Amino acid sequence: IRRPPRSTPLYSSAASDVYKRQFLDFDKDNQTLKCKFPVRDRYFNPLPTTLGGIIDSWIDITMGPLTVLLGQKAVNKNFSIKYLKPVGPSVEYVTAVAWRDSIDGRNSLYKGELYLDNGELAAVAESEFVEIRKS
Repeated sequence: IRRPPRSTPLYSSAASDVYKRQFLDFDKDNQTLKCKFPVRDRYFNPLPTTLGGIIDSWIDITMGPLTVLLGQKAVNKNFSIKYLKPVGPSVEYVTAVAWRDSIDGRNSLYKGELYLDNGELAAVAESEFVEIRKS
């Protein structure tokens, strides 16, 4: 397999753009993080609604920083999501909210929700994170 030269971007601007977020609120006591993400036309499939992988990413990249803010060095072991409403062209931004639901030894259960700009719940997710063993 031929690999592209290093000067060639590995990700398109659409993929890297999905990581642009605004941190709205971190509540250490309630173990929550809220982030806002812009919705771009390039995230749409032909229907046009936002691709599921983009929606997954918005929630996942809210959960991940939350683990760090809560003092964990953890990796995502699994992720599940339920889509409730489409994120279509009329939506300007979405807000992801993540929280740590429980902790058991090295394992933590995180939950997340994605809201449309009108406040409607668009998706719910949960993910198990496992703390990296200290060497």
